[in-house]
Amino acid sequence: MKLSLSQRALVSTFKGVNKVIAWHRLPKWIGILNLLSFRHELRSKNLHDTYPSPEYQGDLKKCPFPDAKFYSIRNSDGKFNDTKQPLMGCSGMRLGRNMPREATAAPTMEELMTPNPRLISEKLMKRTEFKPATIVNLLAAPWIQFMVHDWFGHYDSDEHIEVPLAEGDTWSEDKMMIHRTLADTPLNEIDRKYPAYRNKNTHWWDGSQIYGSTEDQTHLLRGNAIDGKLFIEADGTGNFLPRDYRGIPISGFTDNWWLGLELLHTLFALEHNAICDHLKREFPEWNSDQLFDTARLVNCALMAKIHTVEWTPAILPHPALQIAMHANWWGLLGEKLYKMWGRIGEGEVMSGIPGSPVEHHDAPFSLTEEFVSVYRLHTLLPDNIPFHNLKNGAYNYTADMNDVIFERARKPMEKGLSFQDIFYSFGITYPGAITIHNFPNFLRDVTTPDGKHLDMATVDILKDRERGVPRYNTFRRHIHMKPAKDFVELTGGNKELAKEISDIYGGDIEKVDLQVGMLSEPLPKGFGFSDTAFRIFILMASRRLKSDRFLSSDFKPLIYTAGDGLGAEHDDEGCVDPAFSGFKSADEGGEECVSSVGIVLIQGGWKVLSHGAFI
Repeated sequence: MKLSLSQRALVSTFKGVNKVIAWHRLPKWIGILNLLSFRHELRSKNLHDTYPSPEYQGDLKKCPFPDAKFYSIRNSDGKFNDTKQPLMGCSGMRLGRNMPREATAAPTMEELMTPNPRLISEKLMKRTEFKPATIVNLLAAPWIQFMVHDWFGHYDSDEHIEVPLAEGDTWSEDKMMIHRTLADTPLNEIDRKYPAYRNKNTHWWDGSQIYGSTEDQTHLLRGNAIDGKLFIEADGTGNFLPRDYRGIPISGFTDNWWLGLELLHTLFALEHNAICDHLKREFPEWNSDQLFDTARLVNCALMAKIHTVEWTPAILPHPALQIAMHANWWGLLGEKLYKMWGRIGEGEVMSGIPGSPVEHHDAPFSLTEEFVSVYRLHTLLPDNIPFHNLKNGAYNYTADMNDVIFERARKPMEKGLSFQDIFYSFGITYPGAITIHNFPNFLRDVTTPDGKHLDMATVDILKDRERGVPRYNTFRRHIHMKPAKDFVELTGGNKELAKEISDIYGGDIEKVDLQVGMLSEPLPKGFGFSDTAFRIFILMASRRLKSDRFLSSDFKPLIYTAGDGLGAEHDDEGCVDPAFSGFKSADEGGEECVSSVGIVLIQGGWKVLSHGAFI
């Protein structure tokens, strides 16, 4: 994307400023301008399509609309979001890159194994003692996994990579075998040297984790439910997702299932059904498909809003970020003026991205391999979860994480705890800090329901290398950040940690893996994760809204409610504004106000969250 003269001037100005002072140390409003300069530069230099030409995004001649309704509703496989390039962002399309293709070469076996990723897991990633993240509560951990399950998933190959085990390694098998990622069929010579990988989910922010990534899957999840609802099983103790033969829920995307996902998948499936009830009252003449399609639009926008104005400012509580993230949704004029006056012009800066024109910034929309890498946040998970009774705060019992994963996710309910009790318990418990030596050990020796025996810390290192994600210093150079000159600078002066990392990497700072670097670098004040990861976020957080017409140009009553509009005037009947400060830590009011999601549960069961995308 070519920058305007004023944008180039802004970028140039802050390049000079940042040589003297980092953006996060600047006064709040100057810091916001600095962030804007980062976004301009990243949009112009760090969006790379992995297809040879735009024709691979399809056209209406080769991929015509099967039904005119898809002009105004989401298609489960992601087609037709872009009405001129209907395959853009659909399931099975390639993940893009934030790095130039020439920086993403497939590694040799020696490069893949140097240093040994299992050694890194044992010596650097392994949790030595639980380090809590005291700025947020435990709801922040399942929330990001819930989002990630909407965004991306790779296909596995039938081939395996064998990770060598050192003498005396405590791994319980004589081999550690990890599936290779299935590369897409090469379309040209560039693809052979720089492989591309397909996303089995849709790339859009469309709730595919609860609705599925194909129309057939969505139809299955609706079952025989009436009035546009998702199928839910009800018994005397509550409403639950149906289970498959393994005891894993039937939902849109259920890999790596645990109690936290049980809470959020159930909540937003029930939220969908509550929205259907609300719509049914407002539009009694609508058929089941109309109710479903509209409820899905509203529910997806609600999730996008919560992530934009709640989760992100909670885990990155920097004053400039608070304003910038709310500005992504409401614009710099803010929520109050937006509600009072509506949009001021078409641009995204003053009145926010929702309602502004679609813009792909010269690269067809896709999520990227680097976006996948910066969202490897396994350290958020604790070793165990203490459960308390909501009504009186009394301690009940503590569950080891192994007791609440996969088919065992509902064990606490079987012991008499309600969903309300569990939400409350998450709300007063800290997650793990996103830092080195804090990778949960239960994930370093986990067996999945399909029989895979994995050390997920090893997997995280190996998968970045395998997929051509550059190592830490190279990664930083490509996103216009200063590389670490040595291990002491990398660790912010921590000489003991610097020596540990140096010993593993043979004293070569250029060999340090992205994950190790991001977990070791000093954080900006108030940040929950690294500034390096944050740069990819600056770029992709707004892009996910800006490219999706249902969250940008088509975010309007005509599309969402057939011209009637369900805005703030419909926020009665016990509904709660979902701008809920729901990821506060216990120190910041978590016990008194777990989250609005929790309050909805506490104050009378499952209630509609008030079409919150519009409020």
